Amino acid sequence: MRTNLCISIRFIHPEPRFHGRGDGEQPEWPPSPMRVLQALLNAACSRARGKPLAPELRNSLHVLELIRPSIVAPRATLSDVGFKTYVPHNHADLVAAKWYRDNSSASIAEHRTEKNYRPYRIETIGNDLPTLHYLYPLKDLQVNPNSLLETILPSVRSIYSLGWGIDQVIADATLIDQQSASQLLGQRFIPTTRGGIRLRAPRQDSIKALERRYERFLARLQGNQWTSPPPLTATAFDVVTYSDTERPQSRPYAIFKLVDENEDTVSYPQAKLIHIAGMVKHLAIELMKKYPPRDLRGNSHEQWVKQYVAGHFTDNRDPDAPPHPRFSYVPLPSIGHRHTNPAVRRVMIIAPMGDEDWLEYLAQRLNGEILRPDPKYPDVRLPHPTLLQRIPSRKKDGVRDAYIRESYEWASVTPIILNRHVDKIKKTLPDGKVIEVLDRIEITEQIRISLAQSGIEQPCEFEWGAFSYFPKMLSAHKYQRDSNDPSKRVEIGYLRPDHLVGRTAVHINIRFGRRENPNDPNSRWIPADYPVPGPITIGAGRHCGLGLLARVDPSSKLSME
Repeated sequence: MRTNLCISIRFIHPEPRFHGRGDGEQPEWPPSPMRVLQALLNAACSRARGKPLAPELRNSLHVLELIRPSIVAPRATLSDVGFKTYVPHNHADLVAAKWYRDNSSASIAEHRTEKNYRPYRIETIGNDLPTLHYLYPLKDLQVNPNSLLETILPSVRSIYSLGWGIDQVIADATLIDQQSASQLLGQRFIPTTRGGIRLRAPRQDSIKALERRYERFLARLQGNQWTSPPPLTATAFDVVTYSDTERPQSRPYAIFKLVDENEDTVSYPQAKLIHIAGMVKHLAIELMKKYPPRDLRGNSHEQWVKQYVAGHFTDNRDPDAPPHPRFSYVPLPSIGHRHTNPAVRRVMIIAPMGDEDWLEYLAQRLNGEILRPDPKYPDVRLPHPTLLQRIPSRKKDGVRDAYIRESYEWASVTPIILNRHVDKIKKTLPDGKVIEVLDRIEITEQIRISLAQSGIEQPCEFEWGAFSYFPKMLSAHKYQRDSNDPSKRVEIGYLRPDHLVGRTAVHINIRFGRRENPNDPNSRWIPADYPVPGPITIGAGRHCGLGLLARVDPSSKLSME
């Protein structure tokens, strides 16, 4: 059944470019759904030649303004070198007045605003002109797809530009089924609640807002008074996040700040971060036992809390087996400047892909709650009554961004706990001295297993060691010898849950991409097609804050070359 309206827009310039710009005058690709609706409304009004739109056409346009289309777009690259334009501003009136008064040689060149533009260069596929496809799902709407297509088709075919006037296009529309939609060539962008590009999309009454603005444009000159038509306000459209299905996707997360009753920030020692993870987890279990979500997707309440919220499983699984879905409670040590105190002031809750609804449900109930020690560990105390205060996603937070923003290079903040204990092997040095070192082959294999368990499938290279790339983070060592008594050991690293105490831990640096020659480790390095977003947690301790990675500043260098 053909349940998708497909509006196809083809660029006809021999060297196709797109000059449209989004919020903040930033280059935009793909063109936003709001831009398409504006082009369609403009074409419909042009055909009406000043008369009101036919009721059936207006109703069809109102149907489209309520749908979030998916987009199939050709690849496009932002131009390295753009071009300048010069736009006269209001002070140019002074020059004109001077010309009128004394016919002087006043120059308007001193009263122009310089604007720089960098259009997107659109790639062609074979000999075909590059084509954009906007797929509007009609399955759940109470409309007749054939009548809708018949009504809007003349207006679609009257679209002649998209973006600037020089972005010449031709357009068409048809109804296609899901299989045909999946065979369209290009990058696929779908609406999402996770990270991606932000595009304007129409909402209810967007068409009315566009018509009001056009009326203001027609009335811009009344008598001797000029009134510039106002731009569209934020109430005229929605800003929707679209993700490229080819790009690595960010796991859903919610971040909270630790505050006291006066909303002052509370700090907790980084070495004891599992205490914070345990308290948040214990609070989540209590709340979800009392107030479970309405839709548990076939799970019993008790089973869902036990496995998904608490992360407890009754089967004795192989540690290398794929993990069960569950929440992760990850305290965030403060990083950034080299003088930053690395104490824990934030905690992140991470959910598996596709479980944003459960995460949001839990986050709303945790916000403003007081952390209390787990009854199993009554000796653990916080310095103040500590509350969880959710950090809004739009609020600037440098520490949070270090853990979630995209990057080609990542490094561990807290050590990765491997699935097994790795024994040391004896190695003979050139001087004949015999030392014990970790088995590098086994460590490497265990790290690869940990990456796969965390859902990291992109090609990458990594190196490992005992110390973190980030300053002031604790080493992967758990003990060191007592300087006063060599027969004794002193605990120096991060505290671990009991079931992780005997396992080997390492810090890693990782970057995503591949070697030009896979068999030659010294061949040219080729970065991944897309940077990888956070949060990233790896290893057996990833659900309680161990094995947490942060992005490496692109201006710095990892020691992998």
